[in-house]
Amino acid sequence: MTTNFLYQLNQHFPHSYAITLSAAKFELGLLSQVSETLASLHPAIRLLHQDTLVNELDWQANDTLAQAEQTSPVTTIRWIVTLESDSDINDLPQRIKQIATNNLYHVDINVMPLATLVRPHKLALFDMDSTLIEQEVIVELAKKAGIGEQVDTITESAMRGEIDFAESFTRRVTLLKGLSSEVLEDIIANHITFSPGAKRLISALKNHGYYVVLVSGGFNYFAEYVKNSLGMDESYANDLDIVDNLVTGEITSAIVDGKRKAEILQAVAQRLGIKLSETVAVGDGANDLPMLGLADIGIAYRAKPIVRDQANYAVTVAGLDGVMTVLGLGD
Repeated sequence: MTTNFLYQLNQHFPHSYAITLSAAKFELGLLSQVSETLASLHPAIRLLHQDTLVNELDWQANDTLAQAEQTSPVTTIRWIVTLESDSDINDLPQRIKQIATNNLYHVDINVMPLATLVRPHKLALFDMDSTLIEQEVIVELAKKAGIGEQVDTITESAMRGEIDFAESFTRRVTLLKGLSSEVLEDIIANHITFSPGAKRLISALKNHGYYVVLVSGGFNYFAEYVKNSLGMDESYANDLDIVDNLVTGEITSAIVDGKRKAEILQAVAQRLGIKLSETVAVGDGANDLPMLGLADIGIAYRAKPIVRDQANYAVTVAGLDGVMTVLGLGD
């Protein structure tokens, strides 16, 4: 379905939503369950159009591709639905989200106003650790330093929002004091894996004219590697202070925390002349919530419960290329 066709639908049916559904298998029973769920929320909801965004043929080439270039082995269906008035439907996304979380946890269900979907978006910001890559780099550093369990505990607590990110970051970096800088290259060479579909997603965004930025609470050394590998435009992260080839354990620059990520989103958009209503943000941790909330489309990727609950959109069943279907993009 072309963007022009969606735009026309939006013009004729202004109280419409795009509902995307992704699952490993869409048997008729599952589709019936989802349909019954929607009907129970509002019997008058009307289906205007249905199309399949991803099907089983789309991932047949995965065996020949690197993980970052693969298509997630899911089927994705999109429904365009409408009701008679905005007052009837304005709470639909939250109601569907609540039911999906409780009863349809094995399906990614995202409900987006059709007006949002057809609006051009030009800037996308991504978290790095556990989003673009599968690891938390500071945890990998800690393993090399023999303090993996200590740092892992602090990291998980921070990502769940139990302790302030800046405090947790300071505590973790302090524990790295004395670590040889030689381990950084070893981690990149042997311990970093890109999330499924990451390269495919970034390439698709670039093909559709997006400016793509990495914003990380991790370290610049790794952020630059990830940015260059995926073909992103900019990266922002923390400096890892090293003297005489040893990590000092000290923090010598401002920490890229949640507040700073939101500031970067706003600053980059302003510099490029892009409205906030034309921005997208993707992340997994509590420190990503400020930018997810500021962006027009904030997507939680395989995220902690606190992030899934607060983000408007989420990708959990699919890989990172599932962001493409939320945004309505092809390759």
